[in-house]
This record gives sequence, structure tokens and C-alpha cells, in this order.
Amino acid sequence: MADGIAAEPFDLILAVLLLAMISVFTVLLLLQQRQLRARSDRQLGAHTALLGNIFGALPEMVFYKDRRGVYRLCNGPGSRFLGRPADEIKGQRDTDFFDVQSAERMRQRDVEAIERRSAIRSEEWLPGPDGEQVLLEINRQPLFSDTQECVGVLLTCRDITETREKQKKLEYQARHDILTGLANRALLHEKLTFALQMAKRNDESLAVIFIDLDRFREVNDALGHTVGDLLLRDVAHRLSSNLRDSDICARLSGDEFVVVLTQADKAYVESKCTQLLEALARAYQLQGHLLSINASAGIALAPEHGDNSDILLVHADAALHHAKALGRNRSCIYSQELSAHKSSQLSLEQDLRDAVENEEFSLEFQGQFRPGERIPRRVETLIRWPHELRGQVSPHEFIPLAESSGLIRELGFWVLRRACAEFMSWRQQGMKLEKIAVNVSAMQINSRFAETVETIMKETGFEPAWLELEVTESLMMSGMTEVNNQIHQLRALGVEFSIDDFGTGYSSLSKLKEMPVSVLKIDRSFVRNIHDQENDYEIARAIVAMADSLNIEVVAEGVENEEQGETLRHLGCEWLQGYLYGRPMAADDFLRHYS
Repeated sequence: MADGIAAEPFDLILAVLLLAMISVFTVLLLLQQRQLRARSDRQLGAHTALLGNIFGALPEMVFYKDRRGVYRLCNGPGSRFLGRPADEIKGQRDTDFFDVQSAERMRQRDVEAIERRSAIRSEEWLPGPDGEQVLLEINRQPLFSDTQECVGVLLTCRDITETREKQKKLEYQARHDILTGLANRALLHEKLTFALQMAKRNDESLAVIFIDLDRFREVNDALGHTVGDLLLRDVAHRLSSNLRDSDICARLSGDEFVVVLTQADKAYVESKCTQLLEALARAYQLQGHLLSINASAGIALAPEHGDNSDILLVHADAALHHAKALGRNRSCIYSQELSAHKSSQLSLEQDLRDAVENEEFSLEFQGQFRPGERIPRRVETLIRWPHELRGQVSPHEFIPLAESSGLIRELGFWVLRRACAEFMSWRQQGMKLEKIAVNVSAMQINSRFAETVETIMKETGFEPAWLELEVTESLMMSGMTEVNNQIHQLRALGVEFSIDDFGTGYSSLSKLKEMPVSVLKIDRSFVRNIHDQENDYEIARAIVAMADSLNIEVVAEGVENEEQGETLRHLGCEWLQGYLYGRPMAADDFLRHYS
């Protein structure tokens, strides 16, 4: 009994101690949990703050909408786009920011993402903060709860207006000529192919017209590329303004243009082509320069001359080359014979390139005589091309080809250098020649022409007063600033200029007296029948009288018989040249014959 009584206080004490310990442990546990919770809250707050900073720092606009389409969250860029603070955006819908159609379209896309339960991407035009339409790239990502229930949509938006404009600009540039705004070769091919399909379906015809400016390179060389570009823009405008909406106008390269006439029969094509060439022939006022330039055209008809774009362009180009060969400033319709001619011309051009590179040309010289004399005082230089297979190729055939292919400068300066060297050799061997004449193509005259001529004279020991450069009447009277500058530079050195084939161009007395011209050469077409054709006689007489009034000498070309020579002497012509006095000869033969 005593033992039981003694044990009760001990058990009681033990129970109290256990309760106290449990309480202490409970308190400690609660304190630890509170500390862990506080630490977790701090970490969560830090993570939330970090997430908020990242969210706010994103350059894209970010929005979160719940399933009902109510905005619950947006970042800074999104707030600026909608034009309201973030706290005012919460609780709003698309109808609070956009017009009805835009809002409905946005809602449909949100619902689509929710129903698909996958991300979708779209591009949408929406009004920006200033009211201007903005193109947004929008990525919609549906968000899910732990139970995989879709709770809303996260929208990430990027303004791609500027990017799309740049892309459109690049696409435009890839399909259009930058200088003129016309279609380029790629777009022409696409449009022409479609036009041919429509023509075939509707049993209609169309025409491809290949247009090339005559002597455009002269404008570029004489006046510079700025004026040349302005001219090309004007040409493009004149062409396109004379066409229907259904027609096509393109620039391929340089001064090459193509016009496609749809629903066009042959009569309409010929009439329209004439109209286009007349429009291009009207004078151009460009940076103080009044220019006149003509064009040539080649025509191919579909389906008669081909049923695809490549063939039609090739055939139109062949017709164009034939038009130029006929004298320029005209049009020509394709025929099968022209393809053979074009192929021959391409072959000849390659041979010409080889001949220029290998210096396969030779020079001949024809004297110019005073009436009654048989020893020349002056001499003209004539180029010859003895082709290995073709024989002698006429200058009338290869000089235009050299001009159109860009070989004329190299060839022309080769002739000048050789002529100066031969003249010096003759003088050293006792020949009493006063001058040597060398033909100059308009294509040779650029900003460095005078400098190159002066260099050649210095290198050969040639005196400028011995040189006479023959230019065409049209070039001398063109009024091109650079041409005049180059001529005056050489004239100041002592080089003289003559006008070749005078009487075939458009010179006037008022223009002629302003030009630094020393000699006029009467074209052989007026000399041929001068003794029995009154018109030719009167033209020659007028030229001699006009030249005499301006103190300009006259050379008559193509004198072949005594009657012609006597008539010209009677008119007062100072110089005579032709077979009557001597045929063109090689340098050594010329020396032996006249020394």
C-alpha cells in the first residue's frame, strides 16, 4: 500500500514532465514550421519578384486571359500597346480595347487554342496606341491546372509591321527594276507566261515588243550616268503611259525594254509600236540638256512565232537586231530568216572580240589631193579586217557591231596609235604630208577621251597640228556638254576636227559657226551624180559656199572620174579624194607610190 502510494506522485510527475516535453517539442515544431514558412514565403516572394522582373523585361507583349476572355495579367509592353496601366487592364475584355470585328477575331483565336489544347500562331492587324494599324505576330499557349483543366491562355505578341514592310520591299525589289519601277526579267517571265495561258484559253493573240534605245551609250558617256538614269525613267514613263492596264511593260537591263500587248492583232501591234517609238522620239529636257534619242523595236507574235516566253523574247530580240542593222529608229517583225542572221551576228561578234584582242586588223590609207595635183598632202586612215574564213569584212558591218558590243573604244584607239606611228615613219622617210585624218566613233568620246588622245600623241612623238579627227555630223551638232568639252580640249592643243559625210545630217549655218570645225567632207552620195544631177550639184555648191563663208575647208569624197573632179574644182572645193586619184593602200605601198 505504501509502495503504491509512493509511486503515484512519481507517475504524476513523470506525466507532467512528458506533457511539458511534448508542449516544448510542439512549440519548437511550430516555431520551426513558422520559420520554414517564413523562409519559404521569402523565397516565394523573391521568386515571384524575379519572375515579375523577367516578365516585365520581356520585349514582347505578354497577356494572360482566363477562359472567359478576361484579362488577368499583362506586362509593360502589353500595357503600353493597349494604352492603359496594367491594373486598369485587369478585368477587361478585348471589346474594351478593339473594334467589334477585331475583338471577335481575337476571341475566336483564343477559343481555338483552348479547344485544341495546343499552341497556335497567327498574324493579326490591330489598332495600336496611336490608332494606326499594327501587324502583330501572336503566339497563344493554353495553360492548365493540376487537374489538366484549361484555365486560360497566355498570349505572347510581337510587332512585325516594320519587318513585314521590309520583307515586302525586298520581294518588290526582287521582281521590279529599282530605277524605273517596271517589272524586271523575273516578273516579266511570270506575267508573260500567265498572259500566254490566257491567250491560248481565249483563242487570242498577243505580241512581245523588244525595244532598245539607239546610241544610249553616247548619252551615258557624254553626260554621265545621272542624266542617263533620268532618261531611262522618262522612257519607262512614256512607254507605260501609252499602254493599257492589261499590257505589260518591263525593263530588262541597260536601255532594253519589253512591252507585251495582250488581245492584239498584227495591225494593232504595228500601229501601237509606231506610237511608242514616236513617243520616245520626242525631245527630253534633263538637267538643262535638251536631248533627242530614237529607239528601235523588234516584234514577235504569239502563237505565230512561239508559244512560250523564252522563245518569244529570243525572236523579238532577233527582230530588234535586224531593225538596228537596217538603220535604227524603226521596227521589224520576226521571221525565221532573222534567227539565222542573229546567230551569224553573234558568231561575228565573238570573232570581232578575238580580232581586237589579237590585233588582227590592218590599216589602209587614201590620199587627199589639191585640184590639179597628183601627190597627196593629206591622208585618211581606213581600217580593214581580213578575216581568216570570211575574207574581208566590211567596216559597214563590223564598226556598228564594235559600237554595240562596247569594243569600239579599244579598237578606235588602236587605229589612232597605229596611224600616228605610220605618219611619223613616213615623215622620217621624207614624205611631205600635212595631216592624217582618223575616224572617231561617238562611242569613243567619254570624259577621258582627250586625255587618251594626248597620251597617244606624246608616246608616238606626234604633233597635235598633224591630226584631224573625223566625227559625224549628228555627234558634232548634238550639243552634249561632255562631247563639246572633249572637242574643245583637243582643239586647244591644236588638233583639228572635220565633219564626215556632211549633208546627210541636220546641221544649220547658225550651229555650224559655233563649232570648232576646220573641214567639211561632202558625202559621196552627192558627188556620184554631181555632173548630171542638178539637186546634187546645188547641194554641193551650197556646202562649198557655206564653208567658204565660215573659213572652213571642204573635202569631196568618192571622186571617181574626171567629170566629177572638174565640177568640184569649178565649185571651189579645196580637197579631192577618191579612186580617180588613188585607191586606199597599205602603209608600205603608200610610201612607195607617193614618195
